[in-house]
Amino acid sequence: MNHIDFEKLDILSLSILVSLYENKSATHVSKILNVPAPKISRCLKTARSIFGNELFLRKKYGLIPNEFAAKVYPIAKEIVDCAKGFNHLGNPTLAGNKNFELVTPGLISYAYPKALMQAIKQQNKQLHINLNSWGCNSLQGIIDGNISAGLCSCHYPQDLLAIGNKLQIEALRKLDSLYLICNKNHPLLSRELTLETIAEYPYINTDLGLGPNSLSPFEDYCRINNLDLNVEMTITGISSLSAYLEASQAVALVPYKAVFDLLGEEPLLHLCKLSEMETTRLFNVTEPLTLTLLSPSGQQDPDLEWIRSQLRLVSGTLL
Repeated sequence: MNHIDFEKLDILSLSILVSLYENKSATHVSKILNVPAPKISRCLKTARSIFGNELFLRKKYGLIPNEFAAKVYPIAKEIVDCAKGFNHLGNPTLAGNKNFELVTPGLISYAYPKALMQAIKQQNKQLHINLNSWGCNSLQGIIDGNISAGLCSCHYPQDLLAIGNKLQIEALRKLDSLYLICNKNHPLLSRELTLETIAEYPYINTDLGLGPNSLSPFEDYCRINNLDLNVEMTITGISSLSAYLEASQAVALVPYKAVFDLLGEEPLLHLCKLSEMETTRLFNVTEPLTLTLLSPSGQQDPDLEWIRSQLRLVSGTLL
């Protein structure tokens, strides 16, 4: 990322970034903020230059925020909300916000900032959240108390047995549906969609699990059945995954309905739910992942429990 030039970073541009993230449409943002569309475009261009990042991908159905935009959004939202406080200078000042570090699976991380910030605002919570995608060091970060709470997709409970009482662990839901994503002209689509035919093509893993040696259910199925699966790489971000699959012969199986809903109308991609027969074949020999909520044990913080409750609510809409 570029060094931030604060002389060029203004409140209006941040307001536009926040509104674009929440509404995914420059037309809607123009109406909401009463700012001409050309001004929206200029401010977005300036923001991209300042942050050294595209921030949004232009799709047929709007502007889709990328992983970096998901990190910028909570900070920009807080700055914009604080700036609105100039309209209420007569009100007593409020105590400083409490900070919470959160991590969620990369593929669905885009869905959490807006929902959490809306809940914080609606319930007048004095909280600041910093939300990142689940990474290789996230588990240790939660154990050490550096991360307040995290959502991960893992094999429950076997992946967590070694942790013992170090964490507060809550299984939210088994991810027992799978969605295929590939290029709309992929040769696989002219064949019968089975686990075996899918395994013939380069495969993109989309979940890190709890550790570097974690296998997805499909990888585990191929291992058990001696299928020579070529795992090309791991991509945990939704925009990066979309862009890569559009231009390659690789395929991915993801367990989140939200990804299907978000990318389902993307013209360069084909998405479909794996048949019940193939899903049953898969989970007859390996376990589905479970979306699991983790936080440090021994915490008696009502604000943290409130955040956990919001993570449960948002997660329930994504599966």
